[in-house]
This record gives sequence, structure tokens and C-alpha cells, in this order.
Amino acid sequence: MKVVIIGGGIAGLCMGIYLHQHHFEVSVNERQIFTAVGGHAFLMHHDGIAVLNELAANSSYVLPGRPVYTFTLKDPAGNIITEKPLEDWQCFKRTDLLACLHQLLPTSTLNNNRVFSHFIYENHKIVAAAFLNGEVEYGDLFIGADGANSIVRRQLFGEVDFESGKVKEVVGIVQHAELAGSLQGKFTKFQQKNIGLSFGLIPTTGTEMVWFMQYDPLLDDINESVNARSSENYHEQLRELCQNLLKDFPAEVQSVLEHNDFKTSYIWNTRDFDLLPDFHHQNVVLIGDAAHVALPFTSAGTTNAMLDAKILSGCLMDYAEPETAFKAYYQARAESIKAHVSLGRELRDAFLNPSSLGNIPLISSVLKQ
Repeated sequence: MKVVIIGGGIAGLCMGIYLHQHHFEVSVNERQIFTAVGGHAFLMHHDGIAVLNELAANSSYVLPGRPVYTFTLKDPAGNIITEKPLEDWQCFKRTDLLACLHQLLPTSTLNNNRVFSHFIYENHKIVAAAFLNGEVEYGDLFIGADGANSIVRRQLFGEVDFESGKVKEVVGIVQHAELAGSLQGKFTKFQQKNIGLSFGLIPTTGTEMVWFMQYDPLLDDINESVNARSSENYHEQLRELCQNLLKDFPAEVQSVLEHNDFKTSYIWNTRDFDLLPDFHHQNVVLIGDAAHVALPFTSAGTTNAMLDAKILSGCLMDYAEPETAFKAYYQARAESIKAHVSLGRELRDAFLNPSSLGNIPLISSVLKQ
């Protein structure tokens, strides 16, 4: 049986590795050239780390990731409000994780520069995926792992009703050896008391950190139109936005902004959508952000994508009929995904309307999700 995976991000690569290890014929098709590109970094808890260890169990590759042992919440003056231990959490640079996953698949299974166009049907059954470069990949089963803006999902289910997350994030990676050294193993977050504004820091190496600013765009914002983003002074506007919103935050925050190259930073418009009625149609099934998107407050997006790959691959091995496997996969994932969407919205509302710093949503509130 040949499985064609559309999308070579973390979800698609994990799916490809599982299937390859269980002797499926696999074709992973990515729109970009196969180098580790895109994204900055993210947190992953035990469930996702367990998947990585399973995928790499019979290889000699060293997995990326740096342990995060502590979550510290501070006010804008730098005073510690609370400090909590974290168990089995790690910070991963997306580029490092993609590079590692690439090594766990033979290059013959990887196809790049393939932007999905449409499916090819024979006798009302999907038999191939066509790409904008004119190439076609035939297969028996097709897996849509092409992200939140999934073209596969659109062709199966039509447009989803995205709900605005009402919160934006500016994300960046900065070289700052002194501060990174002092914050090793720590996730540090500064939170305003009465408004939706926070700043977070997590070291990714001994000298580098990923940082983010979550903010209510009603406080301040910049033009995010296509024309505005391509303008010469866009990144300067982004710098000014951060400096203006964070002007009352402590010295370490100001130091990060001073060292940051805003040409490598971006604004993430958070959004989600309700649980789909199913994740499959005929012989095509969705995984990862193509299947479900929750708001980032749960820190579970990447883990959920990897669990999709693990559970779907298990279902395909347990059931002879793909239709039965797809239904079992949905049944195994739907309740958890629905809960994450709901939790993300609850944490978003708490972030936008904090009654006190004690009620600020903490990462510890989702550790067992």
C-alpha cells in the first residue's frame, strides 16, 4: 500500500517515519525546498517527547531540545509572582527538529517543490495528487498535513470558519549570551496585571533565546496588510510597536529588544476553528494543523500533530480497511482536540481580562491536557 503525504512539516514527517518503519511505501511531498526552514521555537511536553524518542529509538541521531525545568511569572517591574516546577517539558527550535526528522527518512521518500493543486479521480475515487509544478504522485491513501491553511482540507470539507484569537504575538530569536546563560532551564514570563500584554523568554541554546510578546491589538498595533509588510520601514514599525507596548517592562526585556534583529521577527495572528465533523473523506485523511487548530496558550499544537501521526499510523496497522482505521483515528483524537480548542479560548479570555496576576493563565494549567 502506498501512502502519499501532502505536507513535509513536523506532522507530515512524523507520519512518514512511522509508516516507513512499518514497511509502508511512503511519499512525503513538501511545498518548500527540503531544508529546515520556517518558524522559531516551541515548547513540547512529555507526550510529544515520547513520540520523538520512539521515532528515533533505532537510530544513532541525537534528538534536539533543551529541558525546561521552571516556569517563573513576573510582573512588569520584574518581581516574581509565582514560580512552578515543570516536569518533562523541552524547548525545541523548529529548524532543529525538522533537520532531525529529515534524517530519519530515506531521501527517496522526500519530494520538494511540490505545492498541492488538486486530486485526480478515476471512477469517482482519488488516485493521485497533482502539484503546481506539473508533477503527479499516485497512491492508495492520501494524508493532508499541509497546515492551518490546508488546501487538502478545503477540497474535502470546504472553507472552515476560522475564529479570530483576538490576541496577536510577535515572535523572535535573539543572540544574548549573558541573559541566556542566566535563564537556562527556565521559561520566564512577564505579565501586565490589568490588560492583555505579556512577554516571554525561553533559552534555546547557551547563547540564544526565543522570545514572544502576546498582546491585545486594541492596545496598539501596526498595519499587517500585504503591502505594509513589504514596505521598507515595516520592521522598524514592528520594533516601535514592541518598544511602545513594553516600555514599562524591566531591563532584561529592554535588552532583548535592543539585541533583536526585527527583520527576522514576525507577527502571528492567532486563530482557531471548531472541531471538524470528521478528519477523512474517502481515502484522504487530515492530520496536524490541517485537521485542527487551537490557540497557542495551551502550548500543545506540535505535540497534538505528533500524536496524530502516532495514533493514525497505529490505526492503519490495526485495521485492514482504511475507512475503519480513519474512523478509529477520529474517535481517538476528537475529544482531546475539542477540549484543547475550548481550553485555548478560556485561557485567551483570561489573558485579555485578567482580574489579578494570580489569575493569569499559567503553563501549569495545561500540563495534563
